[in-house]
Amino acid sequence: MATPKNLLPDCGLYLTTKPLPGHEDRVPAGSIVYFHNHSDSGLPSVLAPDHNIHNRWHFHGPSIEFRGLSWADTLKKLAAEGFYTLKRELTFDGGSYPKGAIVQLGYTQAADPILFIARVRAGMQENDLFFSDKGVKVTREQLSLLEAAPVYEEPEAGAEGHAASDTH
Repeated sequence: MATPKNLLPDCGLYLTTKPLPGHEDRVPAGSIVYFHNHSDSGLPSVLAPDHNIHNRWHFHGPSIEFRGLSWADTLKKLAAEGFYTLKRELTFDGGSYPKGAIVQLGYTQAADPILFIARVRAGMQENDLFFSDKGVKVTREQLSLLEAAPVYEEPEAGAEGHAASDTH
C-alpha cells in the first residue's frame, strides 16, 4: 500500500542525514537529493544528483522508490537553488557582497550552500549578468540573508516562459 502523500515532506531539494537503506552507495548520508512524495506507483522516491550545469544540480535517471516514513523524516529541507538578493551585506573570509547584490544559490554535492555573485563583465557586447562557477561557501544560517528574486527565463522553442524559481 502506498504511503499517504500528506504524511510526507514536500517535493524538493533535501540534505540526507542518513543513508537510504538498501541504496547506501547511491544515496549516502550527507548528500543532496531531489525528493518526490509521489511516483507512478504511489510510493515516495528520491533522485541522486547527476550533474551540475550553471551552478544548478540536475537529477536524472531512474528514481529510487522506497517504503516507510522513517527515512523521509530524516531529510532536511534545502532552500531552492536560484536567484536571490541580499537583505544586508554578507561578509565572508576574504571579502564581502553588498546589500542588495544579486546572487545565485547553489550547493555542493554534500549540500553545502554556495553563493555566486552577479557580475557585469567589462568589454562584453551583450547586456548579460555573469555568474562564475566559483562561489563562496556560506553557512545555512547565512541563508536567512536571502530574498527570492524571480528571474524570467526565455522559453525553449514551443514552450512558454517561467520564473527561474519554478523547479517542479
